[in-house]
Amino acid sequence: MQQWVDLKKLRWGSLLLLGGGLSLAAAVKANGVTEFIGAQAMGLSFLPVFLILLAVISAVVFLTELTSNTATTATLVPVLAAIAPALGIHPYTLVIPASIAASCAFMLPIATPPNAIVFGSGHISSQQMRKTGIWLNLICLTVITLLAATLSNFMIQVVTG
Repeated sequence: MQQWVDLKKLRWGSLLLLGGGLSLAAAVKANGVTEFIGAQAMGLSFLPVFLILLAVISAVVFLTELTSNTATTATLVPVLAAIAPALGIHPYTLVIPASIAASCAFMLPIATPPNAIVFGSGHISSQQMRKTGIWLNLICLTVITLLAATLSNFMIQVVTG
């Protein structure tokens, strides 16, 4: 539990950056960037599902470092759900792993409120977060991609009943 003494030392700039990430996601959505991304993704239809999953999950893991998890999923889930059928993939095959991947933000203080709080405590530097976080991101990216590729048919059956 945080004490008021600890909260007074918090670097509020980190939390303001988090709010900026939410604003950025709203601007991206409002200006048609999501539609542009969807149109560009149609060029991936010749790729195997594993590589499409790898590309999507990689993009989400690293995008969520710059915007909040909520903003990332709010922006990308509708795009992924729309382009999946055109790629010959059930929407859940892209949407579920992408939603999970959005929770894998370990590199930057602005990525999640817990990251901002840890950084704001002054005990961990931004450089330490980046060095450790990149490895955690790569591990998550690998695990989510392998599980999604392996379990996608089972996952669809469970979700759709």
